[in-house]
Amino acid sequence: MLDKGRILLCTPAAEKQGVRPGTSADTARGLACGIQLLSDNPHARRRHLHDTALSLLQYTPNVSFLEDQAILLEVSASLSLFRGPRTLCHRIHATLRNQGARARLGMAPSAMGAWVLSRQPSGQHRVLTTHHLAQRLNVLPAQVLPAAQPYSDWLDGIRCRTLQQLRALPRKALQQRSSPQLLQQVDAAYGQATEIFNWFEAPPTFSQRYELTERIEHCNGILVVTMRLIEQLSGWLQARQLSTRSLGICLHHEKGRHARAPTQVALHVSESAWQPDDFLPVLRERLQAITLPAPVITITLSVTQTATRPTHSGTLFPEPTQWLHQERRLLDLLRARLGDQHVLGSQPVADYRPEQANLWSPIHDSQCDPDISSSPSAPPSRSAARPRAVVAPTGTAKSKAAKATMPPRLAMHSRPFWLLDPPQPLTVVANRPVHNGKSLHLIHGPERLESGWWSPSGHERRDYFIARDANGARYWLYRQRESQGAGWFLQGLFG
Repeated sequence: MLDKGRILLCTPAAEKQGVRPGTSADTARGLACGIQLLSDNPHARRRHLHDTALSLLQYTPNVSFLEDQAILLEVSASLSLFRGPRTLCHRIHATLRNQGARARLGMAPSAMGAWVLSRQPSGQHRVLTTHHLAQRLNVLPAQVLPAAQPYSDWLDGIRCRTLQQLRALPRKALQQRSSPQLLQQVDAAYGQATEIFNWFEAPPTFSQRYELTERIEHCNGILVVTMRLIEQLSGWLQARQLSTRSLGICLHHEKGRHARAPTQVALHVSESAWQPDDFLPVLRERLQAITLPAPVITITLSVTQTATRPTHSGTLFPEPTQWLHQERRLLDLLRARLGDQHVLGSQPVADYRPEQANLWSPIHDSQCDPDISSSPSAPPSRSAARPRAVVAPTGTAKSKAAKATMPPRLAMHSRPFWLLDPPQPLTVVANRPVHNGKSLHLIHGPERLESGWWSPSGHERRDYFIARDANGARYWLYRQRESQGAGWFLQGLFG
């Protein structure tokens, strides 16, 4: 990349052939045959720096810009959160690679010290104490400070070649012969001066657009670019302490005579998310499930719904709902791979008839959220005018009904695990229902149900019993009390 006729940035392949930042364009062409020189675009460079800073907000809320395309992160409060400086630097490196940035990291107790260390091609780039920082800076050339470069000839003339020698010069004489900025940078590098920064602020809303340099026809390329935008989203959510469950991805196609409408990709997760790893598995499945009608030239990522980030317990023992996380992620993957209409969950309905009390419908987020009550409720279209059903034990007297209550252990399992759809008619021999040639002995009941007179299927009057055969297997039976269709039916099997 050229800036005023000289190389501003170059690739590793060009560096191997001798090209360096500052090399003239003619020299670069002579060193590397076939080199491609691009003009500098300050607007695009500032936009890329802004997007990179936005993605780095996931590691610290204090991000600032320094000169020479440098980004400052104040991470003193983040070291323990990310398990030390080494792990933190590895994660920052990974984020920078996803953003398409080549960077060299430096870590020090002072911002100027970290900036100086990051510019060194070799040696230790991470120091955590001012004592080790001074030892590392003392051996570096004095010209590493920008304010010392205009005075490099004078410093060479007095044999002042290192920062340690520069620091040993009389301060008043050095200030008279150079500038106050040089002293200020020396003190700032050694952590002996106050540094003031203008911290980068995340925008109030998030909608990022990425213009592709080449057309993309495969979903793998879209995944790489979209992950870059999701890294920026993660930084934005972290800075504003928000989370989201849905993302909108818009894939713009070529314009012209054969222009096509943008392809919309909706991304949903069942629990609040703000980290890139929360979106990556579902994003990969969603992109593999779509077919691109035309090459993609622009990708837009937007968030319309956000919520305050939930707080997590810091107690020793895990929360009771932590076991649900893996289940939710599995459901998210299934929904992304198969489609929402093909992943069904049971939804209770306020109906006493067993065959009507359960509804299979596409799983939505509220069914996966333990904070949302799971009490059954009828659909609004039927619950407004529905009378209450009657379910009561039958008997000649209240005392007999009370005595007929089931033992506590049996009452916990008064409903079967498996229901038959539809109920199976039973034959009657000697006034007893028979199933598979075995006479059933009634051990509990009757439990009367009268319900459904508002529905098209008609009024249901049933007496339910629990029966047992000679082998000890238990069955859930009911006797239809209506004259039409009267008889015994098997509706459930106990485990």
